[in-house]
Amino acid sequence: MADAPDSLATNAIDDAALSRAIARGDEAAFATFYAAWFPAALALARAASRRDEAFCLDVVQDVMFRVCRKLPALAEARAVRAWMATAVWNATTDRVRTEQRRQRREEAVAPRADDSGPEPLLALAAAERQQWLAARVQELPSLDQALLQARFADAASVAAAGAEFGLGADAAHGRLRRVVQRLQRLAKEWWHGS
Repeated sequence: MADAPDSLATNAIDDAALSRAIARGDEAAFATFYAAWFPAALALARAASRRDEAFCLDVVQDVMFRVCRKLPALAEARAVRAWMATAVWNATTDRVRTEQRRQRREEAVAPRADDSGPEPLLALAAAERQQWLAARVQELPSLDQALLQARFADAASVAAAGAEFGLGADAAHGRLRRVVQRLQRLAKEWWHGS
């Protein structure tokens, strides 16, 4: 990482003296350092990340926490600028990587969230409706059950099923149509309250 450009240096203060005072735990020195370095650190964060202001402000906050905890007592202002440039670069890289990891976790979880979403509820509702329909079919006369069986389950024709009960083809189809309409009406009343 290259040194911070001299244009970002804080010439009004002695950065090296402040670094030594911060290393000793001097809070006033940190406050002075923070005020002097905030604009330069923000500019470095913008240059390093090319992100919006909110992201860069978070980077500066991370850097200033590092200054509190880890800024060594440095002998020259140039060394402080180099340390700060490296700290901004590292904080920017850490934030970008953290965002990327979060995005990957969210993408990995997203399909599982869809699996637990509406599809299981729809399957449960469909199973409940099938049980209701099976119970209604069992309540029908055996002729109506045979016609439904022929139409929806067997390979046998509706006419053949009706013939077993003495009905012609047209009569069997008409009766089947009325049975299906009656079941549809019951289902609508049961499920939709109409």
